[in-house]
Amino acid sequence: MTSGSDVVVVGAGPVGLALALALHQRGMAVRVLERREGLSAASRASTFHPPTLDALDELGVFAGLRAGGVQVDRILWRRVDSGESASLDLGILSGETRFPFRWHREQQFLTPALLAALPAGTVRFGAGVEALEQDEAGVTLRCADGSTHRGRFAVGCDGAAGAMRNLAGIAAETSDYAHRVLRLLTPHDLREHIPGLDGLGYLYDGEGSCSLLRMPEVWRLIFRIPPGMSDEDAMAEGHARARIARFLPALRNLPLAGRDVYGVRKAMAVAYRAGRVLLAGDAAHLTNTRGGMNMNAGIHDAMTLAAALHPVLHGAGDALLDHWAAARLATVREALLPRTDARVAADPAGEVARMAALTPDQARAWAREASMLDIAKAGAPA
Repeated sequence: MTSGSDVVVVGAGPVGLALALALHQRGMAVRVLERREGLSAASRASTFHPPTLDALDELGVFAGLRAGGVQVDRILWRRVDSGESASLDLGILSGETRFPFRWHREQQFLTPALLAALPAGTVRFGAGVEALEQDEAGVTLRCADGSTHRGRFAVGCDGAAGAMRNLAGIAAETSDYAHRVLRLLTPHDLREHIPGLDGLGYLYDGEGSCSLLRMPEVWRLIFRIPPGMSDEDAMAEGHARARIARFLPALRNLPLAGRDVYGVRKAMAVAYRAGRVLLAGDAAHLTNTRGGMNMNAGIHDAMTLAAALHPVLHGAGDALLDHWAAARLATVREALLPRTDARVAADPAGEVARMAALTPDQARAWAREASMLDIAKAGAPA
């Protein structure tokens, strides 16, 4: 049995579901295929930037989620050795967005809200795509559960390890960062101990850094670990306590609610389109987690692609899709990856002084780039 749709979306993560909802709201018939038996509950991306909040509000899901997250109005940079500090109020963006702040909440709370906003039966779980065929009229996908699905277009939102990119014959440029990340979780409110801390802070000692992110129930402490250290040694109590003592000496006995280690990679598909197959989200790009940009870029992929697909499905030439694919690829190559790389390479000895020296215009420009306001709509039809 074959089901038919205007667009078949592969992957029921935040990008795939946002795309499906944006398409549905424009009156297009959409089917979502997900290889898992349900939505992922993994603790992954957690930062939502202003244009992403604009998008979620446009989709009608942010209002119901907002109270359960953390609003971050100010970013802090602080030297723990000298006490030198700098801060930036995201309210300077209030003329450009309805939501001039960052919002922190785990992505597994977003996906159920997106799913609930779609018509029942839109998502087929347990349907991992195994084969793809396309012709001049559309794309046929065959799944591991024996089902077959046909769409005028198909979009791979199934992540970096998903099947769609390879099935479409699109290569990717990938590399691992030299370091990995140790993440510690504490229920203790760090604002009580660090002057000027709101919900996001970067601590420096001249040789390294520690990132602090406030989540609804815990704070995340993020440290880089060297390539030669094993995951077990990085998570060992002695090492974890030494890292805390280095940047928060008064809190060396900070209560911990969890810890893990993860690697960081960067990747870029060499194209976003192969005929009637398109890519969005992690299937198209991966960045370092510093700055929290990758999931946001994926949701921007989804919103701009929905805006381009709508006129194409109503008779406009598919040159709009070529424009979208080229613009989103250029955004990754020229902005997304360089920005996250720059944050990774920032000089810990001079970053606080650099931020403190910004003029008001420079601070606004930095905030626009960090919030992705300048690139969120790249590829959308004029």
